[in-house]
Amino acid sequence: MVSNYLIFFLSYFLIVLSVIGHGFLAIKLSKINISNHEIGFVGLVGIFFLIIYSYLTHFFISHGYLHNILILSVGIISLYNFRNKVFNKQNITYIFCVFSIIFLAFVIFKTHDDFGYYHFPYSYYLNKFPMIIGIGPLNLGFRTPSSIFYLNSLFYFPYIEYYLYHISVILIMGFSNIILISNIKNHLEKEKNNQFFFLNFLTFIFINIFFYRIAEHGTDRSAQILIFLFLIYILSLRGNYQNFGNILPKLIILLGIIISIKSFYVLYLIFLIPFIYYLILDKKKNLIPKIFNNPLFYFSIFLGLCVVLVYFFNTGCLLYPIQQTCITAVEWSIPKTEVSALNTHYQWWSKAGGGPGYRSPIEPEIYIQNFKWVSNWIDRYFFNKVSDFLLSLTLVSIIFILMFKSGKLKLKKSSFQYNSIYYYLILLLFFEWFLQHPSLRYGGYIIISLIFFIPLSFFLSQYKIQNNFKLKVVSLCLLTVLIFLGRNIDRIIYENKFYKANFKENMLFYTDKIHFRIHDQLNEFSKNFQDCNFDKDKCLNNKDYIIKRSNGKLIIIKIRN
Repeated sequence: MVSNYLIFFLSYFLIVLSVIGHGFLAIKLSKINISNHEIGFVGLVGIFFLIIYSYLTHFFISHGYLHNILILSVGIISLYNFRNKVFNKQNITYIFCVFSIIFLAFVIFKTHDDFGYYHFPYSYYLNKFPMIIGIGPLNLGFRTPSSIFYLNSLFYFPYIEYYLYHISVILIMGFSNIILISNIKNHLEKEKNNQFFFLNFLTFIFINIFFYRIAEHGTDRSAQILIFLFLIYILSLRGNYQNFGNILPKLIILLGIIISIKSFYVLYLIFLIPFIYYLILDKKKNLIPKIFNNPLFYFSIFLGLCVVLVYFFNTGCLLYPIQQTCITAVEWSIPKTEVSALNTHYQWWSKAGGGPGYRSPIEPEIYIQNFKWVSNWIDRYFFNKVSDFLLSLTLVSIIFILMFKSGKLKLKKSSFQYNSIYYYLILLLFFEWFLQHPSLRYGGYIIISLIFFIPLSFFLSQYKIQNNFKLKVVSLCLLTVLIFLGRNIDRIIYENKFYKANFKENMLFYTDKIHFRIHDQLNEFSKNFQDCNFDKDKCLNNKDYIIKRSNGKLIIIKIRN
């Protein structure tokens, strides 16, 4: 048992350090304006460029053992070359403490409900095959891939194999925590309790208490963690763009990763409207050219192009499941009628039309229209998921007001007018969320939390710092860590009893034939194509699919009835 855990623990930290090494290498080569002391953002830069690399290379090769060992080694060598910038007391403390604590969440048996369905199979497909065109019809989840899967595919190694597939969400959560802790610490040292401080503090508490269970992250919660950071940094400008050069690369990195995780979050580009508007108004500083002169801007566009190409080669649509973006002229394209039906299905599911053990008697097309779904949604989803969430946010808000409302107001100009524009946009997104996809996992956590946190942080920032202010902040941080550890320990005990997980022997999550069904099907297609003698360019594999090869690429075409 000891050797097993030791191997995983060492591999875990080697990956963390390698990602940081890739971050420093990317910063050096691209001349990105991010300080060496901002080790959390260095990690996110590493993630950003590894995602771009993974998308690009998979068009041509699979991410097998040798390939991944090489990528890991490049990161470690880079880390060694930049060791003077990395290995200072503060960076080492942040990296070791944060990722050691989060490692407990990495010990997992029961995975996300969608993990075996398509998270694992897609990541494993990237390890075993270069891009196969038309793979979308094999699995609904393969039609909406995430950069989480592409990042996962780089952490497939001998002996450990695919048991590090959860580390991508760990990396995002870990580096985000380092950023938040660093921001909180800097404000405490300067004795500032502005809105930026309270948003960081509330976000730190929120993600570690509400998102403590890694198995529930899927492809949604990681993006929502980064959206918290994105909005914190936009709001931190407060109409003062003296720090614009430092914040711009952070905004681009965050937005690039967010949208690549799930294209649905392209909706959050709406927050750039007032941002760009303020830049245009402030003509004296010539801030707009700084965006176009920043290499990250073009890397983010390239990443977006890679995401669109993957959608296209998987489904024939540029943005699935929006049928208007589907190009039916390509032979592997999914019919628009099927795309439209699945779009309806996603809305039906998010509006509580169906779930484990039940299904609304109303047809999905009718159910989602004209608020017919609201009463059922309130009964089956609002109570108790949303209501419990609202009660928890209310409790957090009350605790903060009781602890940090000093009774002594500051004498300073209010910044609420600037923040109110973003608050109205959040309310607009809330109505879009409620009308189209009212599930907490589809952006509900971040939207509802910010509706609470933005006015709360503004309200608390209007009061003077108390004598015991630092003690209260440190106490709440330690309490948050204890809750995170306690809830994960409780989860491990529960998994050991309920699922008979033998954590004494290993820390590996559960797998069965379902996890490998797409891989086995692709192996069958590939083998049958190689054995096909009657046509070197096309082989009828079975009654459902035609397998072709064009310019070295395997193409899967579903036969339509």
